Amino acid sequence: MDNLYSLGFLVGRASFALSKALNASIVENNIDLPHSQYVVLRFLYHRDGLSQFELSNLLSKNAAVIKRTIDELEKKNLVVRKPVRTLKNSICITEKGRNLMPQVLKIADSVIEKALHGIEKENQDLLQMMLDKIYSNLEET
Repeated sequence: MDNLYSLGFLVGRASFALSKALNASIVENNIDLPHSQYVVLRFLYHRDGLSQFELSNLLSKNAAVIKRTIDELEKKNLVVRKPVRTLKNSICITEKGRNLMPQVLKIADSVIEKALHGIEKENQDLLQMMLDKIYSNLEET
């Protein structure tokens, strides 16, 4: 590849393609859950009761973006805010959200499987390790 295809460009392009493919697959299954909402709901499915601040940090997203996403998920009755103490809410997945996730996770797994087609398992593991290392290297600065 030439110099036009920098690491940042390639990572961004792959991320965009994954998000686009996931959105399309979810829509094909008549589910109203854009990628931005999926990632938040997925975290809550596995680690329920996080605060907006914790979600913002874990997902490396702006707090205002996370708030809007939670607002949208709340309108769909997929999450609920539960007050824990002054100025802090715990975001909890609802029963409706919990029931939806197995189907959405299956769709997401299918998209990932397609994305990783032809890449050996050891290289998939290496890719994940390298992307995580890039992130941690830059977060330390």
